[in-house]
Amino acid sequence: MITIDVRHDGLGRLVRVVAPVKTLAERRAKQLSKHWDDGAKRRESALRGVGADAFLKLDAEERTKEAEDAVSSLTAILFTALQQTASADWALQYEDNAFAEAPPAEPPRPPLENEPQQSDFKAAPLTLATLLSPRALRKRKEDARAKFETAHNGWSYLKRWREHEYAKACDAFQTASAGWKTRQANFFDLQARTNARLDALVQGYARGEADAVTGHCDLALLSLDRPQGFPCFWTTSYADGVLQIDYDLPSMAAVPVLKAVKYAPVRQVFDTVALSERERERLYGEAVFQTSLAVLHTLFTADNAHAIRAISFNGWANFIDTASMRPVRACIVSLTADRGRFAEIDLASADPKACFRALNGVMSPKLAALVERSAG
Repeated sequence: MITIDVRHDGLGRLVRVVAPVKTLAERRAKQLSKHWDDGAKRRESALRGVGADAFLKLDAEERTKEAEDAVSSLTAILFTALQQTASADWALQYEDNAFAEAPPAEPPRPPLENEPQQSDFKAAPLTLATLLSPRALRKRKEDARAKFETAHNGWSYLKRWREHEYAKACDAFQTASAGWKTRQANFFDLQARTNARLDALVQGYARGEADAVTGHCDLALLSLDRPQGFPCFWTTSYADGVLQIDYDLPSMAAVPVLKAVKYAPVRQVFDTVALSERERERLYGEAVFQTSLAVLHTLFTADNAHAIRAISFNGWANFIDTASMRPVRACIVSLTADRGRFAEIDLASADPKACFRALNGVMSPKLAALVERSAG
C-alpha cells in the first residue's frame, strides 16, 4: 500500500491517504489538498472584517461539510464506479525507468608542480667579505645547493605520494565501476524479465489463461476508488469462464460517527451531532451492497476479451463478536452474476439492495438483521 501524508498548515489538518498504487494515492492526495485549499480561501474571504464568533461558526460549518462528504462517499460508491472507465491498463505496469544510480566519477589526475631546477636557487649576492674568504665562498655555494636539494626532495616526495594516492583512487574507481555495471545490468535484466512476464500475461489473457485473467482483474480492481478507510484486499481464481472472488468489505468501524458540528456562541463551545445507530447501520448496509455491485461492474466492464462469463462474489468482513468480545471474520454477502443478466440491469437508477436481491444475493444472518433493523 502507498501512503501519502497530506498537510494543511492554515487549517491545522493532517490526513494520511492510503491507496494500493502510487497514481491513485497521488490523485486522492491532490483532491484532498484542493478541497482544503478551497475551504481555506472561502474561510479567508468570509472572515474579512468579522469577529472570532464568525470564525468559529465557519469552522463548525467546514467540519460539518467534511462529515457530510464522508457520509456521501458511502452512498456514492456505485455511482463513482459507474463514472469511472473501468480498465486494466497493462501498459502502465511495464518497467521503462532509467537506472537511477549515477556511475562513479573517475578520479582526476593529480596536479604536478614544475620540477625545481638548480638554476632556480642562486647563491647569495657576492660581497667584499665573501670574496676575501674562500670558506665564505664555499658556504655560499653549499647553501644554494642545500636549498635546491630540500626543494627537490620535497617535490619528489609529493610527486610519489600523489601518484600513489591516484593509483589507489583508480583501483577504487575500477572496483566501484565494475559494481555499478553489475547493478545496472541486473536492473535492466530484472526489468526485461518483468516486461517479458507482462507480455506473456497480456497474450495469456487474450487466450483466457487463468493466471492472466486473474492478473487482469487485479489491475482493474486497483483502479476502483474506495472511500477512505475501506480495505483493499481480495483473492481471485478462474476456471471455465467463471471468476471466483473473495473480497474484503469494510467493518462498521469504517462508517462515520460524526453528523454535524455546531458552534454555540453563548457557551463558546462546539456541539457535535452524532449519527444514530440506525443511521450508521443503514449506511453500512448501503456501502456493502454498493461495493459488491461496483466490484462486479468493474470486473465485467474491464473484461474486454470477454473471458469472464460469470462472477461468483463472496464479501468478507472483520468484526468483534459482541458475545465473546473476540475478533471474527465471516462471509457476510454472496452472489453469482452472469454477464448477460448483469448487463440488463440499469445500475444508475436501480436500488442497490433491490438489485442485490434480484441477483439472488445471500446475506449472512447478522447483516440481514442489521439491514432489517435499519429499515424499520
